Amino acid sequence: MNDKIICSKCGQENPINYTSCLNCNNRLKNSSYYEYDYKDFYELFSEENKTILEHAKLTDTAYDTIINSIIEIGSENIHKIPEIINTPTLLTILKPYVHVSYDETGGHPDYLSYYSFNNIFLNRDIPEALKNSALLHEFAHHLCNEIVKQTIMHLLNHEKNLTIESFAWYLTLQNNYLKIANEFVAHRVQEYFLPDTFGGYTSLIKLIEENKDNLDNEKIETAIIFGNSLTEDVIFIIEQFVLRQSSFPESTTSHEIFGYDIPHIKLENKLKSVYTLIFETFNYIYNNKVGMIDLLYDLDKNYIEFNYTHP
Repeated sequence: MNDKIICSKCGQENPINYTSCLNCNNRLKNSSYYEYDYKDFYELFSEENKTILEHAKLTDTAYDTIINSIIEIGSENIHKIPEIINTPTLLTILKPYVHVSYDETGGHPDYLSYYSFNNIFLNRDIPEALKNSALLHEFAHHLCNEIVKQTIMHLLNHEKNLTIESFAWYLTLQNNYLKIANEFVAHRVQEYFLPDTFGGYTSLIKLIEENKDNLDNEKIETAIIFGNSLTEDVIFIIEQFVLRQSSFPESTTSHEIFGYDIPHIKLENKLKSVYTLIFETFNYIYNNKVGMIDLLYDLDKNYIEFNYTHP
C-alpha cells in the first residue's frame, strides 16, 4: 500500500491505514475516507451485487488470503515480536488497526474497556495490571469485525468504504447470538495469551444472563461453537505479533464453564457459516432498503464521529 497520510501535528508520513501517527501518536484523520455519500448504499446493495453474492463461494484459499491481508495491515511490526507482552508493545501493534484512548465521556463506568467503530476505549480507573488483558480483549473484537469486513470485500470484489464498514458492524451486532460468538472470541483470546491474569468469561456470562429469557439454549451453543472456530483465526493473526506468556491451559475449556460441548468444526463448515451470515444479512438489507438506509446512515455518522471529528 503506497498511499500515505500526513500527520497534521508533526508532518510525519504514515501508511494510509494507520489510525495514529508513528512519530507523535496524534490521531490521523483520513477525511476522504470518512465522507458519507448515500449513493454508496445503493451501489453496494444493488441487484448486480446481489447476483454476485448469490453465485459467490468462500473458498479456503480465499479465506487464507483474507487472514493474511489482515496480518499485512500491521506487517511493519512482525519482525518485532516481543518475549513479554506489555502495554507499550501492544499499543504499537494496535496502531495500524485501531485508535486507543481513554474514555473521557464516562459513558461506560462499569466497563474496564470497550470497542466501538475501530476505537478501543479504556476506563481511566483501569488497574495497570489489567490493561494488557483489556487491550487484547478489545483487539479480538476488532479482528472479528475485520474478518467479516474483508470477507464482504472479497465476495463482492469491493474496496473498503464507509458503507462496507457500517455493513460489517451491523452484521456482527445484529443479534445476541452473534454478540455471544464475538464475546466468546474476545475472552478466549485473553485466556490464550494471558492465562495468569485471565478473569473468566464475565461479560459473556452477563450477556447470556441478561438475555436468557429471549435466547434458545441450543442456539447459544451453536454461537459459541462458531465463536470458537473464529478464535483460531484471531489467535493466528495475533501470534504474528506477540507470544503467549505461558502454556495455554487446555484443561480450562469453555464447556466446563457453560456446560456445552464445544467441538472443533471443519473449515468448510466455518466458511459456509461466514458466507451464510453475510448473504442473509445482505439479502435482508436489500429487501428492506427503505428502513435500512436510515439505520446504516446512523452507523455511518457514528463512524465519522468516532474517527474523524473526535480529537
